[in-house]
Amino acid sequence: MTNGKCRMIYDQMIKAFLVTLLLFVLGVSFPSAQTPKSSARNWKRVEFRVRPFTDLYFYLYKLSSSSEKEEVNIEGFSQAVAAAGQVPVTLIPTELIPFRFDNAADASKVLAQSPETYKTRSGETIPLRERSVRFGQSLIAVEKPFMDEVWPKHKLLVEQTFAKLDRTFGPKEEESFNYLTRHLGLEKAEFIVPVYLVAKAHVSGVTMWGKDETRGFCVLSVTALQDSQLITAILHEAIHALDLETKGKGNVLVDFQQRLLKAGFAADDLLVRHGPHMLVFIQSSETVRRLIDPSYEPYGEGVFVRPALAPIAKVQLPLWNAYLDGKISRDEALTKMVDAFVKARPQP
Repeated sequence: MTNGKCRMIYDQMIKAFLVTLLLFVLGVSFPSAQTPKSSARNWKRVEFRVRPFTDLYFYLYKLSSSSEKEEVNIEGFSQAVAAAGQVPVTLIPTELIPFRFDNAADASKVLAQSPETYKTRSGETIPLRERSVRFGQSLIAVEKPFMDEVWPKHKLLVEQTFAKLDRTFGPKEEESFNYLTRHLGLEKAEFIVPVYLVAKAHVSGVTMWGKDETRGFCVLSVTALQDSQLITAILHEAIHALDLETKGKGNVLVDFQQRLLKAGFAADDLLVRHGPHMLVFIQSSETVRRLIDPSYEPYGEGVFVRPALAPIAKVQLPLWNAYLDGKISRDEALTKMVDAFVKARPQP
């Protein structure tokens, strides 16, 4: 190599070093390959996570639980879907949380730690570990072709949704959390809630937790819910995560449940099981309607019109709104709710 060529290469190296140094001084960073570009926003209370393996995991559960079949031209994929169907999410011990890993190999090791057997509510004993191991092996088999063929399309869906969230929810995120924690007595919650965004899942949203039962992980499908519905679902699942952290004094959800039990309702009563949860639906919906999207109309669908739950919503919604409007105190709202339910309770 001539001295001239050496000098030219040396000059290029110096220029590259100076550019890198300048970027460092200016605080410029390069985006992560697994994080949406719009994640540059400094989220205060939510940590959005986008992981290809998590997307694969919940996509398999979506296909295994749905009558709508999607053609995926990947060898072994139908077997992976069938394997997921043999190991429902609810059967995998929550402390394992396989989807939190970055790859199928690590998740497979955890799945292999499932209990050897599981007894269902119907009394059937199933070979859980054997099925979990098979599921883990199927995840490994389809992971790479999924990443090559399916994930780019799913990634685009997630990134498009994230860009919308960055514009609509981002500027109101901290205010929204302050609003709902104040009204639900969750002010002591300091947890930054992990929210996994996936393209498709067997549920629109869910909160799970591991060995530390004060720390929840939320998963949201960006195709099941969109726009204000999705923001409401994010807040809804986040409330569940913060509820885990604040089971002590001040938590309205715990307080309301205790009031119902004290009034004589049984622990397995529909009202005791779903009454506090209905407040989660109402508070998350009202937070979006009042702070983000005034045109949002959530009360004509879902749990609000479900025959078994509509009577609960009919009592709680006007009283909780009166509290949010400052017309009555929180204690008055809860007291009036319990009184109304006691009055409506069938007499023996």
